[in-house]
Amino acid sequence: MKTLLIIAMLLGRSLVAAADPAAGKDPQPLQRNPQPPHAWLGLEVAKPDPSITAQLPSLPPGMGFVVKSVDENGPAKTAGLQAADLLWKLDDQMLVNEGQLAALLRLAKPSDEIILAGFRDGKPLEVTLKLGRAPIMKRPVSGDLDSVLLSGDCGGPMRVVNVAQRLATYSTDEGTAVVRRDGDVYTVKIDGPKDELIYQGDLPADGSLDKIPEAWRRRIHALRRGLDHALEDRVMPSRQPRPRVVPPATQNP
Repeated sequence: MKTLLIIAMLLGRSLVAAADPAAGKDPQPLQRNPQPPHAWLGLEVAKPDPSITAQLPSLPPGMGFVVKSVDENGPAKTAGLQAADLLWKLDDQMLVNEGQLAALLRLAKPSDEIILAGFRDGKPLEVTLKLGRAPIMKRPVSGDLDSVLLSGDCGGPMRVVNVAQRLATYSTDEGTAVVRRDGDVYTVKIDGPKDELIYQGDLPADGSLDKIPEAWRRRIHALRRGLDHALEDRVMPSRQPRPRVVPPATQNP
């Protein structure tokens, strides 16, 4: 009886293989669409020390970052950028942080030409740079950017959320707004196009925007919502941990 059962199972497998020529073969890997090449500057940046920005009165407050290193044979090296240069503008966009720079690069393509404005040894600096193609396994900008581009383009308003720094920024020709979240407290800073302070303060716990200038209320509301969503997606675990049940210890009589 057992022998007949084994023969029936073998015959069944043979019939399935004959009906489906693909049966029994290794599955073919799924074809994925190739990712478009990333634009690459070829440098590493960091926020400048206050002692450096204090020597540059023409630098807008809170803007720019220092070049920590330049990759050999990279676009920045070819354009003449050096370590310790301070960059604060890409084309017409004032640079608030590394996340915004990364977002601008994601919108650009290799071989695009950009203009970087900054300072070297306290003197104004402007270079024209041709973006390169990011090497494999290398980010366009080094560092923990962890940012989310919400909307915008290189010539218009830009909204960026930087999860690592827990802040969201909005840049336009009308000025720059920054919303930062520290626990349940939101702080807002709005600067005009000439770096004049428009508003600075905390948002009320009830979410009211009455103290915010009317022209900026919708923008601040959108920044706060985008920041909340990005932070919640970051901290929410994919699976809830299962509770561990420890049985009570048995007592010997």
